[in-house]
Amino acid sequence: MKKYFFVSFVALVLFFAACKESKYPLSSLPVAETAKNIGDTVYIQQNPEWTGFNKPQAIIIGKEPLVYVADTDNNRIVMMDIGGNVIGYSKYIKRPIGLAQDNRLRLIVCAEFDTLLSGHSVPTTFGAVYKIDLYDARNNISIADIQRIYYEPGDSVRRFTAVATLYDNQFYITRVGTKNEPERFDPDIAVMQFSSDDKFLSTIPDLTPDGTGIKSLHTLTGIATVPTVKSVEFVISQTGGKAQFKVQWIKLVSAGQTTNWESKFNPQTDPDLDIFRLNHFNNPEGVAIDPSGNFYVVDAGKDSLFRFTTRGIEKYSFGGTGNGKEKFNKPHGVAYFDKILYIADTGNNRIVRFKLSTDF
Repeated sequence: MKKYFFVSFVALVLFFAACKESKYPLSSLPVAETAKNIGDTVYIQQNPEWTGFNKPQAIIIGKEPLVYVADTDNNRIVMMDIGGNVIGYSKYIKRPIGLAQDNRLRLIVCAEFDTLLSGHSVPTTFGAVYKIDLYDARNNISIADIQRIYYEPGDSVRRFTAVATLYDNQFYITRVGTKNEPERFDPDIAVMQFSSDDKFLSTIPDLTPDGTGIKSLHTLTGIATVPTVKSVEFVISQTGGKAQFKVQWIKLVSAGQTTNWESKFNPQTDPDLDIFRLNHFNNPEGVAIDPSGNFYVVDAGKDSLFRFTTRGIEKYSFGGTGNGKEKFNKPHGVAYFDKILYIADTGNNRIVRFKLSTDF
């Protein structure tokens, strides 16, 4: 991996030191591009690959914009600039697999921790949600405190797999586990909603575990929100033998005095949409949405990247098993910024980038 690169961030650090507000002013952040439709697309792989990771499972582009990688088996978050230069590493955080950033420059991380319970001779591992406040640390991730904001002390089986933030700093967390009987009041598999001050509010209703229809939940692996819209909706990815709809776009719909969570796409009225094709996905592990509403899915079972329009129509997907050009080995994470896709190619221990171009 490239050497530390600090010079380009002197201005950013000075700005943080001068800022007196508790929230970073988003109006000062660079804008990637205006929202526009992306037509027939050619993907151009960018060099060099970014290496030095150990099974990275998530990647995001922050508001600054900086790149953050959940370097899972190295037990850390890596901060990089857009050019791939390493800025710093977080303190120890066990097996981070989900990652997001809110408008206050706080990283929200899905990870684990070990603790020795009373009467036990070996530590027990719990799933947990953490925050890393980069604003308070003046964007120096190496000294930023890692604070555990949520875990469930009565259940060491549950794990938190992915996170996505909303425009108002609320956020969603996907949770998995083994106890999902239809009669269970609080099944393990759920999409959880948290307030902007990190309080668990509720699980998303109308989504049920272990079914086969639309809005059925299985082993949740990824979640993404629309980055430029003040809306309440998300795209999820999931795996599992019973899951027929492994990628779903869920939105809150108001009808008169009632609101319900519904699928954006309906398999009864739109049965020919590519997103509903039988066996189209194997093990989708990560999702991302661009400012135009196109969404991207990385599939660790098919070693592929899929791109869909905002209407659920597939446009130019690619992949295959390997470590060469346009090849992957169990990719788990995907992010979009300024016409470039960033993919956490987990099995190859690297980040690969593809420029989206309509010039060819």
